Amino acid sequence: MKILSYSLLAFIVLIFLAVGLTKKIPPASIGVKQVQVGPGKGVIEEDFSTGLVLSLPSYHIWHLFPRQTHFLHFTGGDRIDDRRISTREIEDWRGPLQLRTSDNNNVELDVSVTYKIIRGSAYRLVQDGLRIDYVDRVRSLVLDVLRTELAKLTSEDLQLTDTRTDRARLTLNVLREKLSQFHVEPEDILIRAVSFQADYEDKLQNKQLLRQQSKLEEALTAQAEEDQKVQTQKRQIGAAVLAKEREWEKRIQEKKSEFEVQIATISSEAKLYDEKTRAEGISERDILIATGDLAIEKSSALRDELRNAALDSAGGRILLALEAVKNLEIPEVILNSDDPSVPMLLDMGRMTRLLVGDATPPPNLKD
Repeated sequence: MKILSYSLLAFIVLIFLAVGLTKKIPPASIGVKQVQVGPGKGVIEEDFSTGLVLSLPSYHIWHLFPRQTHFLHFTGGDRIDDRRISTREIEDWRGPLQLRTSDNNNVELDVSVTYKIIRGSAYRLVQDGLRIDYVDRVRSLVLDVLRTELAKLTSEDLQLTDTRTDRARLTLNVLREKLSQFHVEPEDILIRAVSFQADYEDKLQNKQLLRQQSKLEEALTAQAEEDQKVQTQKRQIGAAVLAKEREWEKRIQEKKSEFEVQIATISSEAKLYDEKTRAEGISERDILIATGDLAIEKSSALRDELRNAALDSAGGRILLALEAVKNLEIPEVILNSDDPSVPMLLDMGRMTRLLVGDATPPPNLKD
């Protein structure tokens, strides 16, 4: 139990030592360490980022600088009063920039300049004694450069966005060179608004109105010219379309007539071929029918002639007799058995001689 108590006490002591010997660098901040006494007295040439760092009481001093972009605003009206109430460390609000243009007109500009501490150079601010007043020194230098460089513009130049942008870019290059002595670098320059004196503002507005009206007239003139070109092109296109339509109608009519002639020729040739073929077929059919009828008649005559010749012979007569006997139907015969002149039906020889005469019977009938 005693060992546990000693361990807990040692742990608590370590916690207090860790808290007392460390420094917390907040987010978005740069820490610069300075040694107070001893052989290493002075500023440590290193920028420390967010986190816990070693800090011995009465031996180390820590200086914090913002890592974010700084904003330097030159503006006027109620806006600057409202901003000053809730300003942040990285924002600096001042009155509008007043200068005289190269054509001797007084003008007020709303300008914003952004800059930040050069990476790895925050410790130099402490070495050069600029830890507190580097913001004021930067503001003073920026104001001086803006008044010098932007005054090179004329009143006309300030009205042209591209010209203002070009001059702001050149001014930014000058600031980058001069602000390096304070270990900061500019990021951008934004000219938000340009205000002239009231009388000149009225003249300027009238001039701009005349300029806009002139541009409007030029635009209307250009529109009229373009409309005329469009109408001319429409008429040309309409004429070309009409000419093409007529040309194609002519081609279609010619082809249609040509095809109609071809169709009529093919139809007449087909009709002539049909009639000719039909006539030839009918004629050939009639000839073949007549030839067939003649052959049939000849064969019938030959058949009758051969039949008559065959039937006129002895064998033919016998055949006729046999056919007659086969076809003979005597439903009832009454014979007188006492009369010897009545032939017997079973005597085929006598029946044959009775029917066909006394011709010599065929061999199979002799018995």
